[in-house]
This record gives sequence, structure tokens and C-alpha cells, in this order.
Amino acid sequence: MRWALLAAGLFLAACTSPASAAPDPVQTPQVAEAPVVAPQAPPVVAQPSAPPQPSLPAAPPAADVISCTGPATQGGAILCRANPGATLALDGTPTALADSTGLAVIGLRRAQTSPATISFVDPLDQPVSYARRSLKVAVEVLPRTDTVAKLTMECNKIAAQSSEEKRHAEVSWVKKDNALKIFSEPVAPVGLVKPAEGAYSSPFGATRTYVPKTKDCEGSTSVHNGQDIAIGTGTPILAPMGGTVILADPDLYYEGGCVFLDLGYGLVSVTMHMSRIDVKPGDKVSQGQMLGLSGSTGRVTGPHLHWAIKYRNVLSADRGTDIWLDPVLMMSLKTPSVAAP
Repeated sequence: MRWALLAAGLFLAACTSPASAAPDPVQTPQVAEAPVVAPQAPPVVAQPSAPPQPSLPAAPPAADVISCTGPATQGGAILCRANPGATLALDGTPTALADSTGLAVIGLRRAQTSPATISFVDPLDQPVSYARRSLKVAVEVLPRTDTVAKLTMECNKIAAQSSEEKRHAEVSWVKKDNALKIFSEPVAPVGLVKPAEGAYSSPFGATRTYVPKTKDCEGSTSVHNGQDIAIGTGTPILAPMGGTVILADPDLYYEGGCVFLDLGYGLVSVTMHMSRIDVKPGDKVSQGQMLGLSGSTGRVTGPHLHWAIKYRNVLSADRGTDIWLDPVLMMSLKTPSVAAP
């Protein structure tokens, strides 16, 4: 019986698949060779990720602000503080550009209405900001009372008569026009002083009627666009403020010996009728530096200094928009300060 069962087990074993057959107990078991395994790179260990850094909020834009001096007077100027580089308008007309410190000068015509409104002008490359345009400053403008005078003069002092004089006047005009197209950076803060020691004589803004001594010409009427200072020939003429010389000519037709000193901010100081000039175009001078000596050159009736201030709209190429300002009023300007927003 035991042998019968053994035989049956062997038969069943023969009927199974080779993979499930039991090893032959008589044969010596064969040891399989270890498979050849190709070397592999060590596993990459994931590094812990750095914690996310919080993004810094964008710096808020500087608040728009305008602060101006006042009240002003017709023929004077307004000093304003605004955002550096801001374009400012006078009564809606783009007029001035604030410097790197935010300072701008707004010149006023002799017929300026009151109040004068100073506002921002949006840059051309920026979208219109109605909130910005709504920020305006109104400055009271006081009226001026100017005198009227009548002067009797030789015909050629009223206007050029001969062809030679007319040519001289034409060449002089070209020199002045070219100089006024030059704009220099400021070299000093706004603050003017009297350029010569002497009493004031004919004031800025006076209406003058010129009556010819003979009947060889016609008279004329004009406004005196400067402040005369009664001084004799040879008096030192000093720079009223630091600036850059843009014209220094000893013989302009009407002005005679003349220096144009660009003060920046659109302002040009003009000193006329000088007998000697000690500077040249391109010179940078400091306040109080000597420009030359007074005299009676040009179309004058006697020695004196004619001091004038030209205001140029730095945003316009049209020099016909330039105006004359009262030098005495300009000496009283004080720079406004702006509180931090």
C-alpha cells in the first residue's frame, strides 16, 4: 500500500508543470550564478525646499503736492515746490518745470489776473490723471501802479535811422535772439541781490513816451522793461545770482555793453550800458562776482545801469512768449517749503 501511494504521487508530480516540479532528491542541487547588475548612480536625495520669501510691496508713489509763495504782484513771480521733475501750468498753460529739488519759478505778466492758478500737467507718456489735475493752488496777485513818463531824445536814440544803424540794430537783435535760445542748468538757489550800489531811478513798468528833438523822425511809446540804477561810469556791476553767461557783447545797438546771465529756472539777468565787460559766454559766475563796469553805452541819455530780468517759458520754443519781470520784486522772493505728506 505504501508503495502504491508513492507511485501515485510520482505520477501526479509528472503531470504538473515543470516550474512546480519538486527537485530530484537524488541529484545534487545546482547553485544559480548571481546575475550581473549594472552599476547605478546613487539615488538623488531630495533637498528640503527653501521657505518661500514674502514679496515686498511696491513702494507707494510720492504724493502729489504743490506749495507756492504768495501773494504775488503783477510783473513779479511765484516760487513753487512740487514733485521733482513735475510740469506746472499757469492758468492751464504749461509754463515751468520743477528741478531735482522740486523748485519751479512761475513768471507773471504785468496784466496777470487774480488769482493765479498753479496746477500739474500730466506727462505726455502718462495716462490722464484727473485726480492729479484736480490738485491746484490759487495765489492772490496784487495789482501794480506804474508811472507815466515823457522823454525828449535824439532820433537815433529812439530808433535806428541810417542804413548803418539799422544794420547794427539787426545784427544785435540776432545775437540776443540766439542767446535766449540757450538754456543752462541752475548753479545756485533762487535768491537775487542788487547788482550795483546806487539809488533807483526809472522803475520797471513805467510807460514812456519818447519825443524826438527834431522833426526828422516820429516819436514812440513803450514800457520800461527794467529797473534803472543811478550810478556813474566805472561802478562795479556784480552778478545778482549765480549763473552762466550766455551773451557778453560790448556793442549792442540799444543796450551797448551788455551781459546776459542765465540764472536757470527760465530766468535771465540782463545788465546794460556797461563800459567794460569782464566775462565771456560759457563762464559760470557766483553771486557777487564782478561782471564789468557801468557806463553810458548804447542808446542812453547819460550813465546808469539798466537791470532787467527776462522770464522764458522753458516748455516752449517760441521766444515770443518770453516776458520781462520786475527786478525789485524778484529780489523779495522766498523759497517755499513743503511738509512731508
